[in-house]
Amino acid sequence: MPELPETLIAGKEDLWLRHFFSDWCYNLHTISGNDFDTYVQAYRRPGAVRGAMADYRANREDNAQDQVDAEIKITCPVLSLWGADFEAVGKMFDMRAVWAEMANDLRAEAIEQCGHLPHEEQPERVNGLSLEFLTGWHG
Repeated sequence: MPELPETLIAGKEDLWLRHFFSDWCYNLHTISGNDFDTYVQAYRRPGAVRGAMADYRANREDNAQDQVDAEIKITCPVLSLWGADFEAVGKMFDMRAVWAEMANDLRAEAIEQCGHLPHEEQPERVNGLSLEFLTGWHG
């Protein structure tokens, strides 16, 4: 059944999101109240969960495309941010080393006391690093 996740999540978006936010955030209460309700309403919109699942479904093709030019490094400046306390990224991989293999001009920062959602958990830190990174940029 190709759309099994969508079928199981439909009508239970709040339970699904609560699970992920509780599992993926350093502070289990980072996303709560009106913020949580906003996410729930957004994921109840037609096609929203399908869009989220499409990211995972594209993993095989994404990895295949990455292998085509794996030896070519990104030449423009790159800012890589990740949650230092997220088990599946910050604690499992040396993200600075991973990105160093992909980019020549790299700024890599682990965000402390943060899980998978740095922009939600530490917005001041993420915004500060982003603005600092973009200082002097001319597009």
